[in-house]
Amino acid sequence: MPAQPDSSFPNPQAPASVKSAGLIDLRYVRVEEFLRARSLTANSQKAYRRELRRFLVWTERPISQITPRQIVQYKEYLEKSLAPSSVNRALCALKSFFSWLVKAYPDTMNSNPTASVALLKLSSPPAFDLSDTEVDALWQGIKRLPLASQCREAALLAVLLHGLRAGEVAALSLGDYDGIRLTIRQGKDDSGGTVPLNRQARDCLNAYLKERRHAGERYAKHRPLFLSQSPVPGKGERLGYQGIYYTIKELGELAGIANLTPHRLRHTYATKLLLSGIDSLHARTLTRHKSEANFKRYAKRALAAAAERAFYEAIGEEPPTV
Repeated sequence: MPAQPDSSFPNPQAPASVKSAGLIDLRYVRVEEFLRARSLTANSQKAYRRELRRFLVWTERPISQITPRQIVQYKEYLEKSLAPSSVNRALCALKSFFSWLVKAYPDTMNSNPTASVALLKLSSPPAFDLSDTEVDALWQGIKRLPLASQCREAALLAVLLHGLRAGEVAALSLGDYDGIRLTIRQGKDDSGGTVPLNRQARDCLNAYLKERRHAGERYAKHRPLFLSQSPVPGKGERLGYQGIYYTIKELGELAGIANLTPHRLRHTYATKLLLSGIDSLHARTLTRHKSEANFKRYAKRALAAAAERAFYEAIGEEPPTV
């Protein structure tokens, strides 16, 4: 559905980067300045750029002339075709952009037009973590893959079950693994850090790297931790973001889990940490969530289980087993 433009301007479908007079549209220049000023992963930068450009196609008003009224009108336009979560994502991009503009260009932007526009209220999201049975099914699914793929897929699954985002895994190099932990250098919103691996993950990763050494690969810190197994010319190159998503989706299908994504494995890790009784602050440090509220959103089942245990302890009964 094409964008319904702000009717204050007659030609909103003019080329994005050039106005009719042949001058550069400074609005898009400001967007690129904003993206360079933020510490964003490539995927986050792409999402911000998409949302901000969609808004600039909708209206040709100069940025300094955008008012709360236009933001409300844009919000109402989005609600006609997008899910509430998508509307909020678009509004958050605008809020972040205009907040930066007010600070970067106080002479021309003396107020933030998005400040008075509220996000939509969303229902609490369901828990997306996998059960122990489903995780076991993923491990069994690996055994059904071609023998040449099993070692890499086992290492990949083991790493993702430690809460790493797909983009973070794609960016890992051999130098980021010291035999005990992984160092995340390119995390979302500066959420880098170290992630200790359990014995199973270390064994799987070591076996995968040993297999590569036996195939003749020489160690170099800059080499990818995970290699693509695509036909030439992709063979031997870094396993990318899309490749990780495809691999996990395929593994989910083998395990009978529809539309499995790497992020569900991240949910599973967060939930398992809290179910094990680890302190919430320590768990959040391992998952590298900046917000406590955002972390808890990914671990609803763990919180419910902890509350149930507390209930039975309070009434002096043993928790029933199913």
